[in-house]
Amino acid sequence: MTQSIIPIFNPRAVPHMAWSEHAKMPAWIEQNWQSLNRIFIKRALMHAQDVSDLWRQDVCLSENVRHAAVLVLLIESEQGYDVVLTTRAAHLRHHAGQVSFVGGRIETGETPIQTALREANEEIGLNPDDVMILGAMPDYQTITGFCVTPIVAVMSASLWQVQAIRIDAQEVDQMFTVPLRTLFDRAQVRVHTFEYAEKSRVFLSITHGEFFIWGASMAMLHNFDLILRAGFE
Repeated sequence: MTQSIIPIFNPRAVPHMAWSEHAKMPAWIEQNWQSLNRIFIKRALMHAQDVSDLWRQDVCLSENVRHAAVLVLLIESEQGYDVVLTTRAAHLRHHAGQVSFVGGRIETGETPIQTALREANEEIGLNPDDVMILGAMPDYQTITGFCVTPIVAVMSASLWQVQAIRIDAQEVDQMFTVPLRTLFDRAQVRVHTFEYAEKSRVFLSITHGEFFIWGASMAMLHNFDLILRAGFE
């Protein structure tokens, strides 16, 4: 199979517009974050397959798709949750330099959970024994041909503070956290469109400090947003 190669471009320069349909709405998480506990998130993930309008890109139907898993790690805080993200090393073949979750390809005999935890340990030194798995989101197929299973997990602030974080420079450039309420605030989300392979492509983005979050990671965060919103309906 010949893999589709995405042209190199600056995503920040792709024309965009605000998510005007929701721009004037307060972030729903501001109103509901006190109810957004481990039990609620776990229950919402159990019904994730029933949520409409998820960004799933053909739901990994290709026979030649490569399977991967990422860890959507939530750190408990006084303001709700922070999400752990990284920037990928610049020399990597796929998604170099992009903001991403920790994760990677599923090895033979592994489950997605095992992969997500192994990769988190290898990339940032996370102790898998300190992580509580809450569930999985529906698979997401990237434009580069990976079928990604996002594994949602939570860690207490006290355990996060004592993690012996070590960055694997072969995989990761930086690690940082972003408040979940920031990522879910649609007033800050931008919608970009561009043409590729005679098709109109759309991606979402949000800027947090120096970090430009877009592509597959932002799409999976958007799916997480939809899943949790559905849990309150």
